[in-house]
Amino acid sequence: MIIAFEGIEGSGRTMHLEAVKKYLEKEGYGVIVFGLQMSKLIGERIAQVKRNIVFERRTLFLAYVTDLADQIENYVKPSLEAGFIALADGYVLTLMSWGLARGLEREWMNDVLSIFPKSTVYFSLISRPEEIMKRIIKKRGYLDPLSAGIDICIKDDVFMAYADYIDKFQSALVSLSEKNNIIYTDREFNEVHKEIVSRIEAITP
Repeated sequence: MIIAFEGIEGSGRTMHLEAVKKYLEKEGYGVIVFGLQMSKLIGERIAQVKRNIVFERRTLFLAYVTDLADQIENYVKPSLEAGFIALADGYVLTLMSWGLARGLEREWMNDVLSIFPKSTVYFSLISRPEEIMKRIIKKRGYLDPLSAGIDICIKDDVFMAYADYIDKFQSALVSLSEKNNIIYTDREFNEVHKEIVSRIEAITP
């Protein structure tokens, strides 16, 4: 079983994934975590290349796909066969939204991403741009323009560029998601967590 947490950085994706991981482990389930830019194969290399910013978008998309494919084949599939639940910190819809925000063709991305197993359930986490930026600054201390869309929203004001990018990304994610899978996270953490857990309780044995 794959449970995917989709959304832009700062949407609450990792925070709610970690809370669900603790909940499932407390219930006695084995849990693994995988996600975007987390493979040992090229995860670190992607981070290095992004620092050089001039990296063709389609190539970078395929690098993310390779990163995920490595994790799926060598980590996720063996773990699922052993009975673990796999939590994805960013999965197919997050990659699709990243690509749509940059003008990549939806049909082409669908073909490329069809190699991945479908998640049993997914949560598309959405929040207000100002809330997302506040969370990132609280976590890192700054906004990193090289990691989140300055390549498509070149402006003198990094905050305005970041807000524009968040709008593009989240509009794409909403368009790709079924309505009942969209979770708004600019609410109390426990309220959001309970909503997610109630959905998971319905699909776990």
